[in-house]
Amino acid sequence: MGWIRASGGIILALVLLMAFPAAAHDPSIEEEDWGGFDAPFQTADATVSYALYGYLDEADVDVFALDFPEADMLLRAELLIPVCGAHYADFYPQMVIFAPAADGLTAIDITLPFDVPEGYVPVYTSAPAAQPEATPEPEGERPTFVEPVGGTVFYESVRTDWTVTVAGSYRVAVYNPEGQPGDYALATGYREVFNSSPLQMMQAVAAIRSNEWLHRRCDLPLDDPNAVIEHDHDADSGG
Repeated sequence: MGWIRASGGIILALVLLMAFPAAAHDPSIEEEDWGGFDAPFQTADATVSYALYGYLDEADVDVFALDFPEADMLLRAELLIPVCGAHYADFYPQMVIFAPAADGLTAIDITLPFDVPEGYVPVYTSAPAAQPEATPEPEGERPTFVEPVGGTVFYESVRTDWTVTVAGSYRVAVYNPEGQPGDYALATGYREVFNSSPLQMMQAVAAIRSNEWLHRRCDLPLDDPNAVIEHDHDADSGG
């Protein structure tokens, strides 16, 4: 029966991928920790549309590497938080974009709870104080939308389009200043080109649609200890 359910999920995923090609991202789910600045998760192509489903432990920082061979290319990123009962209603992680240090490049004024290696300059943050349009306001009910392929309900966010000023390897760091752990998805790129194998994509979409990637039982209240689902990937404060 388990194989039948899994096969059914893969078939459904294939149908959805065929039905929504224009809206699809190439999905990946964090199995081992994405990594910190010392070993970031490397995207194969910074322009390809990826959906990176991850989890932040306490004081965790997930870092992603996006390489741009030329200046004036578009770096697109969006940090999404899933709706999971009341668990993430007050969950506001942030992302920071770091550019390779270069003459004439001005760093934004931001205090970070983690160390940044030499050679990188923060150029964008989704922190509300710095980018009020980039993060939903915490007051009131947060608006939501449904991502069609994975079927996940996310809180609305604002997509970031940043033109790289110099060629090189950029970094996108995802963290929560409050230290609260939780699930998120980072969408990067804009070209709908699938680098993963069809089987990997179908398995990932099936896991996303079944909410297997989440680390909370959305049907249980916040104070229920059974609501937390333990994950088996290693994580530390560096990533």
